[in-house]
Amino acid sequence: MTRVLVTGATSLLGGAVAQALAERGDEVTCLQRHSSGLGLTEVLADIRDAEAVRHAAQGHDAIVHLAALVAPNPRWADAVAINVGGTRHVLDAAQDCGRLLHVSSPSVAFADHASIGARAEAPTYAGRDAYAATKALAEQLVLVPSDVATVVLRPHLVWGPGDTQLVGRIVDRARQGRLVLPDHGRPVVATTFLDDAVSAIIAGLDRTGDDPDAWGRPLVVTGNDPRPLVELVGGILAAAGVSTTLRSIPAPLAGLAGRLIGRLWTGEEPPLTYFAARQLSVAHWYDLAETRRLLRWSPEVTVDVGLDRLADWYRSLAQD
Repeated sequence: MTRVLVTGATSLLGGAVAQALAERGDEVTCLQRHSSGLGLTEVLADIRDAEAVRHAAQGHDAIVHLAALVAPNPRWADAVAINVGGTRHVLDAAQDCGRLLHVSSPSVAFADHASIGARAEAPTYAGRDAYAATKALAEQLVLVPSDVATVVLRPHLVWGPGDTQLVGRIVDRARQGRLVLPDHGRPVVATTFLDDAVSAIIAGLDRTGDDPDAWGRPLVVTGNDPRPLVELVGGILAAAGVSTTLRSIPAPLAGLAGRLIGRLWTGEEPPLTYFAARQLSVAHWYDLAETRRLLRWSPEVTVDVGLDRLADWYRSLAQD
């Protein structure tokens, strides 16, 4: 049994990881600002509070760090305080635990061009997207050599039942008639079904305890089923029972619109950002050979199986 502190358990992925760890017999404590409702031991605190994080980590063998500010247009100061400062506090607390699984994002290496069969590249993103930029800074902190056994994972486009980020936004915008794909959604992208993301994180946590070869390097996590974006989006809408005609916009025009909206938009969630427009306009799928070898893990859920599970979930909602 491992005593694990999980930060960010109110998120879909964080909650699923905490539950899976508890189900296999680990002793799990969750740290976040609001109750996760999971029935597990909780510390209600802000990741920006260094003393609270340090206190919560005491007595634990490892930390799984998922807490982050994930938003399309956050205040830069908030993103830095949570994604960078919060990670620094977790790193300090992990000195006493000795093991850390840090959840990052492939966006930390996004360079505005296609990634085709790529491995994890250095976290050098320095663009205007606050989430990607601050997650890159956070990962740079984590990758500094230390005495803490650390594995860094970058799950890509995690989705599944209950997802309000990818699935929720696609469905909501389609229902509002606002869903438009650059270049007819032709770019091929790799995504990660929730169950595979959870199993990869647990495998990464285990490797912090038994395999130094996996320490101190980032690993991209995806399913092994890249698809054209339009195929994935169409499948999600079909699973949700949404019938619509997908509209297209040329990629350069999408990028220009994202830039203009980014400069003029004053609300919390703009309809489009330049970062999102560019990510939707280029292929991004990855070579998982190193991830499979070092984690001793492989994805199991194909896009088609995931869509079937998503459709079952939407049907269960309709029956409630």
